[in-house]
Amino acid sequence: MIKNFFFICLISLLIPATAFSFDNQTEVNLAKTAQVDKKQVINDVYSLVDEENIKLFNQKDSEMDKLLEDLFTVTVPRSKLEQFYTMLYYISKYATIEKDEIKIDRDSTIRLLISSKVFSDPGFPKRISQVYLSRVDRETPYYKVSFDSDQIELELNKSYGYGISREGMHQQAKSLVFYGSFSFRLRKKEENVEAFDFEDVDLYGSFGSRGFINVDIQYVAIKSVEFHKGTDMALVKAKVSRKEFEENKHTWLLSLVTRFVNDKSLQPIDW
Repeated sequence: MIKNFFFICLISLLIPATAFSFDNQTEVNLAKTAQVDKKQVINDVYSLVDEENIKLFNQKDSEMDKLLEDLFTVTVPRSKLEQFYTMLYYISKYATIEKDEIKIDRDSTIRLLISSKVFSDPGFPKRISQVYLSRVDRETPYYKVSFDSDQIELELNKSYGYGISREGMHQQAKSLVFYGSFSFRLRKKEENVEAFDFEDVDLYGSFGSRGFINVDIQYVAIKSVEFHKGTDMALVKAKVSRKEFEENKHTWLLSLVTRFVNDKSLQPIDW
């Protein structure tokens, strides 16, 4: 009986970890890639400097220019989330600065994030206090984005969130919660870009299941997101966040099982 109970718990806990689930209206919105001034975006990339005012790019790169043009072409369905992480991957790959560890100037970073419209809230980039880039491993660059507050939230879908009915209840992703900063690594997987090894960021909302076992979850930790090039789809891996057990009461079994349970799903995502 104990074995069967553990198995049922394991299955039920796969549900809350599916952080990004979208209804039909959300899918329609994702298909509308934001219109940007691509020339301005490319100029703002080349204008990036570090905190010592050293340029990240000392010359133009036609290969990167073409990739950025393609990234912000409105005829191809892409999320702002994909554009954000892919642009950061290109910056790391093509930057000519000799340093492997770079603190990118705040003002030039904010200008780029605003002109590229990679955030639905244009005021959100102004909350960034520092961007750190490590290219010690050129294949998997590491970014750490710091904010002006110990905790900051980014509402999803203009505060409406993303929702879907699943496992007997309405799952609702409402916002991303950053704990003073958040960090991640990037890599190419064939034609796709994947963001992984996330730290200090959770998805907040209403998740869980109703049935043999009722589970209520508010905090989900994203482990990785692989963006499928040329589509608005991504392969998302997630699990219940440790923050959930700091904020809410749960059984020891739930805490134990969720340390090992990851959910994997292919779906459209955005912020």
